[in-house]
Amino acid sequence: MHALSRYCFLAGALPMLFLGVMHVLVTPLAIGRPKGLSPRDPALPEAMARTTLLLTRRVDMWRAWIGFNLSHGLGVILFASVVLLVGRSDASFTAQAPVFVPFAVLVSGAYVAIGLRYWFRSPILGCGLSFVLFLCSLGLRA
Repeated sequence: MHALSRYCFLAGALPMLFLGVMHVLVTPLAIGRPKGLSPRDPALPEAMARTTLLLTRRVDMWRAWIGFNLSHGLGVILFASVVLLVGRSDASFTAQAPVFVPFAVLVSGAYVAIGLRYWFRSPILGCGLSFVLFLCSLGLRA
């Protein structure tokens, strides 16, 4: 059962890694070059570039949007990479699973909850798949 728990844990990282990479790749880097996460209304990026945050006048909404999306994607990639590192060997998994398996369940569950409220179907399904695999890993460890 221990080996199956480790394989479920490793498999749980894969949808998250894919989603993180895709998130970075579909983030637009310039107003005139739309990508998947660009607003449909072409006037909106220009309006975002003219509007600053209440927090600081140094950052406009367009740059904040790009930064939020890139950092979100990189954070998901980092999470998946940590899971892969923890599960890379039986010894590593045995030593670190008591902390990282529940952590992976918590993080992926949080992504599912956020996704249900704010996202569209594909990331919800991917995060849900990771959540189920991490739950299986947790259950198989018991």
